[in-house]
Amino acid sequence: MDQAAEVNFIRSAVAAHFTIYDVKVSYEAVEVLVTPDQSRLESEFEALRKDLYAKGYIPILDYSGGEYAITVVRKPPTAKRRHWINLIFLVATAVTTVYTGALLWASYVGSTEVLTLENILLGGLSFALPLMTILGVHELSHYFMSKKHGVDASLPYFIPAWPPIGTFGAFISMRDPMPSKKALVDIGVAGPLGGLLVSIPVAIIGLWLNAGATPQADIVPAGQLAINTPFLFEFFLYLVPIPADVMLHPTAFAAWVGIFVTAINLLPAGQLDGGHIARGLLGKNARYLSFATVGVLLLLGVMFYAGWLLFAFLILILGLNHPAPLNDVSKIDTKRIVVGAVAVMVLFGSFVFVPLYQIPYVDTFDMNVQGSNETTTVAGGQAVFFVMINNTGTMNITAQLDVQNLPAGWSAILYEANGSSAGATNSLMITVPYAQNSTVAMDVFVPLGEPPSSRVLVLKGTTSDSKAIEHTVAFQQFTVNIA
Repeated sequence: MDQAAEVNFIRSAVAAHFTIYDVKVSYEAVEVLVTPDQSRLESEFEALRKDLYAKGYIPILDYSGGEYAITVVRKPPTAKRRHWINLIFLVATAVTTVYTGALLWASYVGSTEVLTLENILLGGLSFALPLMTILGVHELSHYFMSKKHGVDASLPYFIPAWPPIGTFGAFISMRDPMPSKKALVDIGVAGPLGGLLVSIPVAIIGLWLNAGATPQADIVPAGQLAINTPFLFEFFLYLVPIPADVMLHPTAFAAWVGIFVTAINLLPAGQLDGGHIARGLLGKNARYLSFATVGVLLLLGVMFYAGWLLFAFLILILGLNHPAPLNDVSKIDTKRIVVGAVAVMVLFGSFVFVPLYQIPYVDTFDMNVQGSNETTTVAGGQAVFFVMINNTGTMNITAQLDVQNLPAGWSAILYEANGSSAGATNSLMITVPYAQNSTVAMDVFVPLGEPPSSRVLVLKGTTSDSKAIEHTVAFQQFTVNIA
């Protein structure tokens, strides 16, 4: 088709929906100035978009200087779809999430081996399957809503990752520009709400399965990852309470990940789902909200959770500004405003300042006297005391125990009560495994000729592991009465 014929075709296509009063032609586009019927502007432009799209053209509606202009450009060629790429990423993510599920299941049941057939099968069923379902429904909701609005979109691309989550989520590729503000809101909100609707029953099932979990120690070992739960998850915990001090079931953790993904996607920045919604509701002003969101993420990254710095960086790389829809003129309706308000509530209900954190290294302990810390003996006699060293930290501890305030001529020896006192001195280095305890005996020897009196001795304990962020300096007093 030569240029004249192309211009005539475009003019005819536009004239079928709008009254034309001027046409401007350039090498790259045809600009048609129109006088629209305001009550039919949105529907007529959408009909024109579909007509031109079928012929390889894209119209863009703009209002400036009191004039409505429809700029028509050729649709750029798109690469041939290669579904095998989607399949490869799907299989890779299935492998990483099943492996993560095996780790979680082994930890949940206290198994020392990870890659057993039982752990792989139950980890896949309890974690990988529900998580992949949540992510898949999220992206397919975008996909089908895109089809509803006539926007060409790819099938989901899943992204594999290492534990403790096993995936960075999934995404679809939009092959067409967004047609309108309404489409931006609809497509943007479809994914988070679709994924959340699946996360709800997964959370309830997972917490119900948690009812039979084995309670763990009151303290959690150092280095282990832990989660903070947002309001939405706390609400599920209210509906389905679980026993205290139990490890979260892998299925419940899959729901937590689904809610976390919902929060990330609803951030109103760039081309995230929340960015689509913000651009549809706020128009060009959405860029200010995008800047503010990145600023908040940077602040949260410095103050609370370093992972937010990565998310802020990714948003900056992908771009803070959101492309305008083809129809950036028609106003948004009340229905989409309500949907946007629901999205905001879901964002606040699913967001948490510190989603993941590592249990810190703490080598603390307490000393509890077994029996009495006061006894009576005679000159030349012996007083025996017992002290339980209870590991209250998050790691194996090594404590240095020393007897202080020994009077001249007195002596004392320290040794573990279930061990031998041979070679013991008034100083003892004792190792107590995580979440366990050990009893130490203290033998105090009173020399002959000691006059009747009362003497107060002090047992001092200290820890100083180089990895620990919290240490102990503990004291216990003992009174020896000489008759």
